[in-house]
Amino acid sequence: MSTGATLDDAITAWLAHLEHVERKSKHTLRSYANDAAQLKAFLVEKKHPGVTSLGKVDVIALRGFLAARHHADSTTSVLRKLSALRGLFAHAKKSKLIGASPAALLDSPKRPKALPRSVSVEEAFALCAAPTLPTGDDDDRELPLRDRAVVELLYGSGLRVSELCGLDRADVDLPGRWLRVLGKGNKERMVPFHEACERALRAWLDQGRTTLATDESGDALLLGVRGGRLSDREVRRFLARYGVQVGARGRVHPHKLRHAFATHLLEGGADLRAIQELLGHASLSTTQRYTHVDVARLTRVYDAAHPRAKG
Repeated sequence: MSTGATLDDAITAWLAHLEHVERKSKHTLRSYANDAAQLKAFLVEKKHPGVTSLGKVDVIALRGFLAARHHADSTTSVLRKLSALRGLFAHAKKSKLIGASPAALLDSPKRPKALPRSVSVEEAFALCAAPTLPTGDDDDRELPLRDRAVVELLYGSGLRVSELCGLDRADVDLPGRWLRVLGKGNKERMVPFHEACERALRAWLDQGRTTLATDESGDALLLGVRGGRLSDREVRRFLARYGVQVGARGRVHPHKLRHAFATHLLEGGADLRAIQELLGHASLSTTQRYTHVDVARLTRVYDAAHPRAKG
């Protein structure tokens, strides 16, 4: 076992493992790199010897770091930092940089049980209609075509924004109305889409993409204003703008439409297991957190269906 490893050595090796072996998304890598940088800054501020001698990082120092972050971050963010600490030191142990992981002794804070935010059916329909073609001879007419396809895909197929931006033209079966989606952990799944989404995609491919396409476009389905692959930042920006435009409650972001997809399917009578497959969730409990259940609607269903409630 190496005894001269520094915290930087462990962080560099761990992030490389996440990128090249576990093939984590760029968003996940940025988040974990930021968490690791915050840990280092905390230990440097405290003049902790663990910065230059990894084996001297103990559970007390890690608890202090999490306690300090708890005052600045949400519980969900602290939980992710806890996951980052466990991953970092577990990898350091596996790589024989340390003998035991101090993060293995950390307790998990309780996750808040607040329901995820969503949008109503009316708001979702308004968002789908928001990207309209400019009037007159406008060079930007292709952008509303792209934005309409994006909103229809997010709400109609429940994609993660990273999955959406990663789509290639070859992943779309327009006649069959299917998408081949590469989700978390490089797991592939097939997701259907509806007729309105098909129309939006055909309009974008026939009239919009050809205008924006450059040598940098490759086979990307959705393009940014400069012709490269559409980024999640661009999606978040124009979705927020459309949300304000239609008067939606709260800020509209891609995950809100994913929540709405799951919630509205459930309210329409879809099976929870089927929704789990469509979303690409490994656990049914994750799917349950994504769905809003209308208590009044459940009460009506209960009263109408349960034998003892009919008396």
